[in-house]
Amino acid sequence: MKPAHAMIVAGLCLTLVAPPPALAWNDQGHMATGAIAYDTLKAEHPQAVAAIVAIMREHSDRALFDQQLDGLTGAARERRMFAIMARWPDDARRGPFDRPDWHYSLRLVTPWGWFLPITVGKADRAFGDNLALARNPAAPRAQRAVALCWVLHIVGDMHQPLHGGHWLSLQYPKSDRSGSLAWVRPYPGAAPNTLHDVWDGIVDRPGSRVQGSEALARDVEAAHPRRMTPRDDREPMTAYRSWVAQSRVMARTFVYDGGHLVSATTPEAAPVLAVSYVVRARSLSEGRIAAAGYRLSDLLATVR
Repeated sequence: MKPAHAMIVAGLCLTLVAPPPALAWNDQGHMATGAIAYDTLKAEHPQAVAAIVAIMREHSDRALFDQQLDGLTGAARERRMFAIMARWPDDARRGPFDRPDWHYSLRLVTPWGWFLPITVGKADRAFGDNLALARNPAAPRAQRAVALCWVLHIVGDMHQPLHGGHWLSLQYPKSDRSGSLAWVRPYPGAAPNTLHDVWDGIVDRPGSRVQGSEALARDVEAAHPRRMTPRDDREPMTAYRSWVAQSRVMARTFVYDGGHLVSATTPEAAPVLAVSYVVRARSLSEGRIAAAGYRLSDLLATVR
């Protein structure tokens, strides 16, 4: 075996044990997804909203929700609750509900991926298990409440392309850990940042996470109305796998530009991303957040 090929093979094996980053989308992205899911459910399946609100009263972390919902009533309180639900698994990190490997389902999207088609991360199994629990009226409400938060969060996570695919090459022989080892600058004069972090925050609006998420949800719903994401009536796992497959295609063809994306292994050498890349990344990410919110409303429509 040639030395370069041996390095790639060794890297392929190491990708199976290297833990990728747990975050996808910053707070604003997740909260906007939850708000969009609420808006759609409230319009199309208000009975599901009522059921979810009742279930969430038994959430094990209810004090945190009550604190952040203080002063809100009616639909405003419900909508903010959905936004916090979508973000909550990140808030729960390093606590009893932390599940680091539920946030991603990574496969190599490099041409070498065919050699070792292994999935890293447990998001797929966690999605199916939590959706079944959330929809089960016989299950304890405290468990259903936690499961609902995970469903909102996992669907949001898996619409971020770098939680579905990562890159391996001679430059990154142990993989780029879904962009967390690849350094870039989003614009001239910007501080270096990892490719993963750039994509997590590419949609963020100015202001606090609440103000920014509300502006983001408003902008996304205007640019990507519900009719652009028709109801998906397929079996949930079938639909979910197709959404993840879309993220992997997006990672390969756009995030990594088919292997042509230029990045650096050190912050000091981080190149500046092309303006066209950043503009399109923002547009595509907003579309993914919209799709995640609308698809969540379809998944949760039968909750009682």
